[in-house]
Amino acid sequence: MPGYVGIDVAQSELMVCHRPEGRVWQARNTPSGRARLLAELQALAPERIVLEASGGYERPLWRLLGRAGLPVVRVQPRRIKALARALGREAKTDALDATLLAEAARLLELPPTPVPPPELEQLRELVDVRRHLIEERDSHRRRLHTIESAPARAVLTELIAALQKKIQALDRTIQQHLRTCPLVPLAAAPGLGPVLRATLAARLPELGRLDRGQIAALVGVAPYNQDSGERQGKRHISGGRADLRRVLYMATWAAIRARSVLAETYARLRARGKPKKVAVVACMRKYLTMLNAMARDQAPWAPRVA
Repeated sequence: MPGYVGIDVAQSELMVCHRPEGRVWQARNTPSGRARLLAELQALAPERIVLEASGGYERPLWRLLGRAGLPVVRVQPRRIKALARALGREAKTDALDATLLAEAARLLELPPTPVPPPELEQLRELVDVRRHLIEERDSHRRRLHTIESAPARAVLTELIAALQKKIQALDRTIQQHLRTCPLVPLAAAPGLGPVLRATLAARLPELGRLDRGQIAALVGVAPYNQDSGERQGKRHISGGRADLRRVLYMATWAAIRARSVLAETYARLRARGKPKKVAVVACMRKYLTMLNAMARDQAPWAPRVA
């Protein structure tokens, strides 16, 4: 009978549940604790192991299990919460969370999450740090508009300038790292700069491996219907990888301003009365589809002209 394992990851502890046996046990989230857990799981040979993405605390265990050849899957917390609601699970403890993750391993037929090479992990960390710096800089910029005190404005202005210098230095580091990192080759394209290349490599390793609908849903630019009976609601996007979507948004605007084929799409949608945000998201989806095809076919940027 196939076995399924759920692991609830905390900063210092790992709560493990094995189904159908129902055994729950605890391990330390340390190198030695993870090594002992690896030996136990290799002996159990489970069909699937599910971890919840826990702010990075799960990454050492995920890398260890994945590189050992075990079928480990990282799942977004929102999917586990939705499963808990569907099963009517209201109580929450570490042991119950591990049991729920084991149920997810049994019910959700998900492929193992591939572990990236170390160079790609370093690139991902650089991209994550850049995102946090940008969020901090933009937060200070917004706060600057509400402050009238000259000394306080001077402190914020100096802080914003320092963060901007750090972001620019990090951009140079990312550009250097791109030269040595194993990436999916992508030909030159409008809006496709080092930041988008790095973000695609770090946050979208599936590029070129999925079809257009799957890749759009993964990023979160696929429109979902809201219809019921005779009512036809507005379609909207949902879920996906928000940090990647932000970078794609800026790159799409750059491609539109470069008067590429995306500029024609944007102008046509606006002429049909579509709101600006709807037109931009449609262009993002088209741009992502084209990059996905370029990665899949190892082809240059050659959009079809109507």
